[in-house]
Amino acid sequence: MKRNLIVSTILNYINFIFILIIGIISLVENPKSIRMFTVESNLLSGLASIIVAVFSTLILAKKKNEIPLCVKVAKMATTTGVTLTFFTVVFYLGFVAVGEGYSYFTLFKGNNFFFHFLCPVIAIISFIFFEKGKDIKYKLTFFNISHVSCYIVFYITNVLTHLKSDGTVDRKYDWYYFVIGGNWTIGIVAFLMLGITYLLGLLLWFLNRSFIKEKNLFE
Repeated sequence: MKRNLIVSTILNYINFIFILIIGIISLVENPKSIRMFTVESNLLSGLASIIVAVFSTLILAKKKNEIPLCVKVAKMATTTGVTLTFFTVVFYLGFVAVGEGYSYFTLFKGNNFFFHFLCPVIAIISFIFFEKGKDIKYKLTFFNISHVSCYIVFYITNVLTHLKSDGTVDRKYDWYYFVIGGNWTIGIVAFLMLGITYLLGLLLWFLNRSFIKEKNLFE
């Protein structure tokens, strides 16, 4: 298990560095990008990654014995967030881009390569294969929808308070195209996103428990 801890520590430091650099670049280039779930989910993932990495380093240095449960839950929840980002781009927004005449891989270029693909994948691999989470009980998986729940409230409020004079949604405020089928669809999309997020988080939790075995940490 010491090997797992070392790999987890390295992956979390790498993820934090990538997210810090790309996050700064993104916010400098466009401060409004902070309103995007992609940016928010990655920044939260980066924060959780550095906290886990620091605790892991202390454990390796024999200054601590265990990563606190609250930190593990935060890592699980933030990994769920970037997993949602990854799945949304791969299975939805990529095809939206094609429908608008762009390449499917448009959303994987430049900074988006990190926030839409690399950083989420690093977080997922680290959590599933190298981070011990046997003490994360089932009831704690509901924390996985905390961020997306808050974001949905923000998104719906933002969309519905920026209607055009004819009552339709101003497209520039519906940047994820959730109201593309009409104003009434936003509620359906909201519940769908909550359900998908919860299932993704539950899958991550289950896979973590399946792959990480309870052994002496320093075997």
